[in-house]
Amino acid sequence: MKSIGRKCVNLCLAMLVAAGLAGSGALAAGEGTSVFKDVGNHWARNVIAWAAANGIANGFDDGTFRPNLKISEREFLALVLRAFPEYEVPEQQAGEPWHIRYYKAAGQLNWPVFDMEAKRAYTRGDAARIIAAAHGKLLSKDEAVRYLLDNGLAKGKTSPTPEGFGADDPLTRAEALAFIFNVKHAGGGAAAEEQDAAFALRGVAIGDEEKAVLASLGEPDRRDPSAAGYTWLVYNSDYAKFALIGVSGGRVVALFSSADVWSQPDGLKPGASLQAAAGHAGISSGDLGADVTYAYEKEGFRITLYLDLDERMVEGMLVEQAGTAGRGSGDARAASRADLERAYERQILDLTNVFRLKHGLGALAWHETAAKAARLHSADMAERGYFDHVNPEGEGPFERMAAAGIGDYRAYGENIAAGYRSAFEAHIGWVNSSGHRKNLLHDRFETLGVGVAYDPDSEYGWYYTQNFYTVR
Repeated sequence: MKSIGRKCVNLCLAMLVAAGLAGSGALAAGEGTSVFKDVGNHWARNVIAWAAANGIANGFDDGTFRPNLKISEREFLALVLRAFPEYEVPEQQAGEPWHIRYYKAAGQLNWPVFDMEAKRAYTRGDAARIIAAAHGKLLSKDEAVRYLLDNGLAKGKTSPTPEGFGADDPLTRAEALAFIFNVKHAGGGAAAEEQDAAFALRGVAIGDEEKAVLASLGEPDRRDPSAAGYTWLVYNSDYAKFALIGVSGGRVVALFSSADVWSQPDGLKPGASLQAAAGHAGISSGDLGADVTYAYEKEGFRITLYLDLDERMVEGMLVEQAGTAGRGSGDARAASRADLERAYERQILDLTNVFRLKHGLGALAWHETAAKAARLHSADMAERGYFDHVNPEGEGPFERMAAAGIGDYRAYGENIAAGYRSAFEAHIGWVNSSGHRKNLLHDRFETLGVGVAYDPDSEYGWYYTQNFYTVR
């Protein structure tokens, strides 16, 4: 999906030279699966993280989850009903065994349960009957298995057939959560069983509750508005785990990161090749590489890929709940102009630092004085209708730097851009321009100030300036 009205200008090398560069016991759910020491490479690690983050399943007091442990009917029933708070579960009565209230709820729902005392092995086929019942289908074991396969709620153990499903095999804790993940998402999105078909970012998926995100990842380092109307929970204390979690109405509606913190079965994540990304998008790699961004809808998601065409790979990804994407269209109406401008400035710092980290460079510190100079230049370009490092009076970055009070420096550089509708777009534009890219990845820079200005009556709308700075 192409952006319109975009424009970038490279900072000339001579300017850099002049700047001096030439010379069952409950275990609290933590982030992802790291809280469980026995699921690091397990096929269901991301489903387990999703369940832990949403308060559906806990680990054990010894720090394990035991994903391959066989599960009983009462345990599976409790997991299902925790995952669906819309089902009413009676309060536990004094002296009553923990599982009784779940069987009361199952009785009210007319679900096929038969082993309250947990006297026999609970099978995958038994679980299939519960899942079918949650979809309003009271079926035999064989019929339930076929229903799950026909409706994409399961893929089977060895093949997507009744024979490959393993209906008589005992159900494990990991398989139970995969089944639940499927039925949980079937009503409004994609799901997968033994593989994680939905996108997950640090164990967080679209549709999760905001309170579950906070329980898992902690309070965000920052909250930013978005032009689409939702709020970004920004986690940037560790750029290797950088994440933006978009929330609205108490639930997750968007995910963004350019770091290696995504989980998706087809391998679509930052660092994936254009060929792999094109396969997921259903287009040719040639068509995908025609622009630095590409957006498409798939399985209830709106997916926007930000591409590094220099290295022929995905640089960052934005995944939004279908119907959420595009609201506001980056026009600063969904949030105040000033709030969006400041949010984009900080996001550009974050994106720059993640990009530098991936290329073996240190993070840049925020420099407020440089940011003020950058804001003045962006606002001036918007107001007076020009787009250049040099203003109509012939004043360039060095004059602006001196006017802002920055006089003693070893290195200085500037990137500008205009017309991009978000920080994500501005950043990927710079990534794909050799002059800008050199500034982003220069090993002599230590600080960064970013200035963003929006003027709906200007030629390009959004204007961006990056001022890189290193003290002497």
